[in-house]
Amino acid sequence: MRSKVIVNVPEASSTRFTHGIAHPELWLWDSWTCKSEGRYHLYCLAFARKDSEGRPTSPAQRNDFKFHIRHFESEDAGESWRDRGAVVQSTSEPNATLSDNVWSGSTHIDSDGTFLFAYTGLPSVSKDRRFLQTICIAEGADPGDVSRLPLAAVSDPLRDYDSIRAAGYFLGEREMLGANCGESGGPILAWRDPFLFRHEGSIHALWAAKAGALQPAVAHASLRRNEGGGFVVDELFPPMLLPDGDAFTQAEVPKVYFDDSNQKCWLIISACNRISEDQPDDEIVKDQRLYVSDKLRGPWIAYRGTTSVVPDIEHLFGASVMDADFAAGQLRLIAPYTEMADSSLQLTFAPVKTVVLPEQERLATLLGRSMADGF
Repeated sequence: MRSKVIVNVPEASSTRFTHGIAHPELWLWDSWTCKSEGRYHLYCLAFARKDSEGRPTSPAQRNDFKFHIRHFESEDAGESWRDRGAVVQSTSEPNATLSDNVWSGSTHIDSDGTFLFAYTGLPSVSKDRRFLQTICIAEGADPGDVSRLPLAAVSDPLRDYDSIRAAGYFLGEREMLGANCGESGGPILAWRDPFLFRHEGSIHALWAAKAGALQPAVAHASLRRNEGGGFVVDELFPPMLLPDGDAFTQAEVPKVYFDDSNQKCWLIISACNRISEDQPDDEIVKDQRLYVSDKLRGPWIAYRGTTSVVPDIEHLFGASVMDADFAAGQLRLIAPYTEMADSSLQLTFAPVKTVVLPEQERLATLLGRSMADGF
């Protein structure tokens, strides 16, 4: 049941954060980025380190409080960051999509310069169904301004139950959607973390989903505007499956990046083997996983051939690509630390990390082998 103790949303800090972001007033997790006018914009989920009565909070208490989406800005490619405050907050009125909580999403600059803020909206259902998730898109004129909240979700598992299942996705029983106890022996509902991008002239979105009770998947949809100007699903494509999806139960905060010169697509996910929200942290394995394909719809292959796990970034989760230098074979990642890190690092951002990609000849071999194997 939602805690009745309120966590305030702090005003923007005047601190210039370097070597990552260790915010004195906030716990931070997940991430997404965009770049505008030479500046990098970083967004993440956040809640205060102290409640309104001055008592300390902890990462383990996250689900007892309401979150907000925090905005940071960098003028030096992530060497330092400035806190720009909250951009989206959960509220009881007037928007039903945010009545219980807000979870992760993405920020995309549309062709007309409008900033599209995708997020996971959690509407209020009941104390036993706190995890009903919907895909939402707000809009604004600049990277820190959400001036227009949607009146309805782009995709809602309760409203769109039949069409989602018809497209091949797993949803539990309709009357139990969002149940705290999970679905059919698996983890909670997965219909969250929308990532927006432009593809073949249209806005598309990926988000975390399931193909079975214990089978993670990535949802993919093309979007269009309706007569009222809001976004709706134009086509919900079948689930994207991952070659090592039996090694984890959740494929969270998915993001795709395009290497147009080499005609490759790169998919990064935050993988987790959680079954229950009550599991102890020492039973949970969290990894950043990276996949490559020559088509958006796959088949996807593990970028290192034998494994998709990105090495040398222990305890980082919810990563985003700040820059991709495909010619040099490098990605620059930014990500927060998980609860498994040292206590001084938990739910703070690490400095930007560089990930080395395989050479093109190696990728061609991997992709060729995948096609020959019929995956």
